[in-house]
Amino acid sequence: MEIPILTTGNISLRAIDERDIAALFSLFSQEKVVRFMDIERFANVSEAVQLIAFFRDKLASGQGMRWAITINGHHELIGTCGFHHINRTHYKMEMGYDLLPAYWGKGIMTNTIHRLLQYGFEDLQMNRIEAYVDPANTHSRKLLKRLGFEQEGKVRQGFFQKGKFVDAFIYSLLQKDYRYDMQF
Repeated sequence: MEIPILTTGNISLRAIDERDIAALFSLFSQEKVVRFMDIERFANVSEAVQLIAFFRDKLASGQGMRWAITINGHHELIGTCGFHHINRTHYKMEMGYDLLPAYWGKGIMTNTIHRLLQYGFEDLQMNRIEAYVDPANTHSRKLLKRLGFEQEGKVRQGFFQKGKFVDAFIYSLLQKDYRYDMQF
């Protein structure tokens, strides 16, 4: 499987490759970015190299796909987004995303996720797209609500990250409920 280039407005989503090592390190070495994630802040560039290999392995196995988020006309990665835990038997998958803090609050992630959802529902023919969110991550929760996701419940101590068990809210969006014509 190959990662297609997806575009929307002034955003392009493309495959992540070795040209992104420095940008990935910059992204994941920021505590603001990884605060609600199940990874520690990157301390070494080799972690970015390993992450690219991880994304490639997931793609090759059919279990996931991850895009670099870029501004049209610029090649530099400013964030990532994608799908993991792809379950073709049940037509569902989980979504994840991150963005450099300098780009927060500019509508970039709203448009990016909207385009990602179009690809997931139209091209991949998924029925359900899920997202797990730390209850304290209010920005991510608002983003998902704006895009039509429903909060289904709380997974109590469902994840072990950074040395402790943490709760997560589970959100989902069904293909039948997705509005392709949303304007932001």
